[in-house]
Amino acid sequence: MAPSGDLLGYTVALPDDRNKNGEPVFYSGSKLAPDLSLPRIRERWTQPAESSSDEDVSPERPALPPVTGPAYARRRATTATWQALLLIEHADEGTAAAQIAAAGEVLDALAKTSAAYIRRELRDAAFAFERASRSHVRAVRGHDHALRQAAHDLVHSGPALGRGEDGATTAMLIDTAFFLVTAAANWHARKDHAQQAEAAHQAAEHLRAAYEIAASQPMSVLHQRGRSLPLQRRQAAVLRQALPEIAEQVLAEPGWPALAATLADAQAAGHNPTHLLAEATRHRELDSATSVSDVLVWRLRRLAHLPADPGSLQNTPNPNHAQHAVPDAGASSEQGRERHRPPALI
Repeated sequence: MAPSGDLLGYTVALPDDRNKNGEPVFYSGSKLAPDLSLPRIRERWTQPAESSSDEDVSPERPALPPVTGPAYARRRATTATWQALLLIEHADEGTAAAQIAAAGEVLDALAKTSAAYIRRELRDAAFAFERASRSHVRAVRGHDHALRQAAHDLVHSGPALGRGEDGATTAMLIDTAFFLVTAAANWHARKDHAQQAEAAHQAAEHLRAAYEIAASQPMSVLHQRGRSLPLQRRQAAVLRQALPEIAEQVLAEPGWPALAATLADAQAAGHNPTHLLAEATRHRELDSATSVSDVLVWRLRRLAHLPADPGSLQNTPNPNHAQHAVPDAGASSEQGRERHRPPALI
C-alpha cells in the first residue's frame, strides 16, 4: 500500500512453501506471469463500455432465456465459443490473443462443472491449454467479455448431469471448443509460437476424447431415429439444394442418419432447413472435417435452438418421421454395424 492508501501491488504464497525460518515465501503477481501484475489484472476485470450480444437472435430464433441451469449455460457458452473462433481467425492479433486467453477460462469452468465420467479428460485439456493461453502478444481486453461471461455462467449455474439436456449440451460445447482450440493452435503456429501450438494440439486431443464419451448417447439416439429411408430421401433433397458441392460426401458418411433426423427436427419446429444449412457452413470451411454430418448436427441444433438431447423429442409427434419404414436387407445390415459407432469429430 502507498502512504496515500492506494494499492500498488500484491503478493501471494503457498501455505506450505516456507523458507528456513519457517516464513512464507511470497511472490509478486508480475513475477509469476506478465498478465498477473496488478495493472493487467485490473485491466482484465474492467467491464467494457459496450458489449455485443452473445446470442444468435433473429425473428425465427428468439434469444435464449436467462441462464437458469447448466444446459442453458452450456448453450450460451457454445455461442460465445463459436464467435470467439471467428475472431481468432479474422480479427487483429490483440483481439485474437484475448479470445485465446479467455478460452482457457471456459475450459477450466467446463472441467469444473461436468460429470465425473468426462471430467478427467476435460481437466487434462484445460491443463494443457493453459500454456497455449499465454504468449508475448498482448491481449486487447473487452472483446473477450462474452467468453469470460460464459465461463462465469458455467460455474455459477452449477454442476451438469451426465445425461439428458445437460449431457447433450456438454457434448455440443466440447465440439465447438475443439474447433476453437484447433484455431488457437493454428494461430500460434503462424506466429512460430511452437510451445503454445503444441499445448493447444494436446488440449484438442483431450477434447476429442471427452467428446467421444459425451456425444455417444445423444448421437446414438439421433442415428436410430434417422434410419428411416423415406426420411433420409426427403432430407437428402434438402441437403443437395443447400450444399450441392459436398452433398454426396455427407450422404456417404456414417453420420448422415443423425443429420437427417436433425434436419427433420428443425423442419418440424418451423425452421427452413435449407437456410439453416447455409448459415451453418457460411463462416467455416469443412474440408478438414472427418465427419461433416456430425459437425453439422451440433451447429444446426444450436442455430435452431433445438433440444441438444434428441431423446426429449422422441414422444413428440413429428410429421417427417411419424412412421419408420423398414430398410431393405442391405441397408439394415450396414446401418446396424454403424449404429453404435464412436461419434466423429474434426
